[in-house]
Amino acid sequence: MAMWTTRIQEKSKQHLMAIMLLLFFVSEAISKYGIRVEGGKSDIPRYIKFAVYIVLTFGLWRKTKSLIAPLVLAVIFCVGQIFLANGFNQEMVVSFSKLLFPIFLLIYFNHYPIGENERKSLFQVFEALLILNGVFIFVGFIWEIPMFRSYFGERFGYNGLFITSATSSYVYAVAIFYFLLKLKRDFLKSWKTYFVIACAIFTGTKILYIALIASLFIYLICFVNFSKQQRKLIFFVIMAACAAIAYFFFFEFGIFNQIRQNEGLLSAILSYRDDLFMEQTLPFIKENWSWANYLFGGISELSVRSQMGFIDVFLFWGILGGLYYLFTFYKSFVTFHIDKSGIYIILSLGLMVFLAGNFFENASVAIYLLILKEKLLDKTVFY
Repeated sequence: MAMWTTRIQEKSKQHLMAIMLLLFFVSEAISKYGIRVEGGKSDIPRYIKFAVYIVLTFGLWRKTKSLIAPLVLAVIFCVGQIFLANGFNQEMVVSFSKLLFPIFLLIYFNHYPIGENERKSLFQVFEALLILNGVFIFVGFIWEIPMFRSYFGERFGYNGLFITSATSSYVYAVAIFYFLLKLKRDFLKSWKTYFVIACAIFTGTKILYIALIASLFIYLICFVNFSKQQRKLIFFVIMAACAAIAYFFFFEFGIFNQIRQNEGLLSAILSYRDDLFMEQTLPFIKENWSWANYLFGGISELSVRSQMGFIDVFLFWGILGGLYYLFTFYKSFVTFHIDKSGIYIILSLGLMVFLAGNFFENASVAIYLLILKEKLLDKTVFY
């Protein structure tokens, strides 16, 4: 009995990343079911994520150097919150833990890297979940099932079992880059590529077009042997197509054209996030921040966030704290030699984060970011 228990523990440790991926996908599905069908959030996903947090913390307990950065961030958080009224409410402490989670996750697997076989099984699980969720997307679209929609209201979009449009945006961006790194020259020859691209389009989130366009550029620059003249011609064609699509969506048809007409082009591009920044974020800073908050941040209610990733990082951590948080995040992610394609992918994701929110504090996004890192490692080490 003891031997079987030990073997199960070893297998669980080896496949922890794949197990976490399954758990987080299931937790997303449970959350979405609770919100869309039951009319309220389930506590099960919260318990799952808390349990994972405990596992990561205990795993790093003796890795003293690895805990320095999280501890420094905890100190920065406390300093910033001290200078605010009601700075240490439950909502802010939970938000702090969410922002630390991806760093804990990355650091943990930097110390306990998975092997080649475990990486292959992780990728198999990831691809299977993408296909499964894609089936739900198209079933939802064909039969107009509210459970599988991306948004409440009339806006078009189906994202399957992912709870938010932000989660599905980042997941399908990672999926597109994943297949690009996996297939390289055969990127446009696989049915899985077109399946994932179709799912990305059906989510209805416009920032995914950044990943789509970027993947084409990276494919042409890094994985296809074209002459300089051919590259220029293809570049011109892609840019012209992008301009035409942008003009169509923002000036001729659909909800973004309506927003542009009523609120302006910037609001259409940012989905009203500029209004949130001007009407909520800036007034909160002017009314509540002291000099210490400008250095170390501070927020007492989540409603004042702009929903733009990098701006919200500096809102939460301040100038010095925000720079330190982003530096720690980057150093935890990039622990290997990164080539030209990897740089372009990171820059593309950075642009998506700038235009959208819920990247750094989304635990589900963190596990998919880890998959992208493993694919970059896989590409670096095994090809």
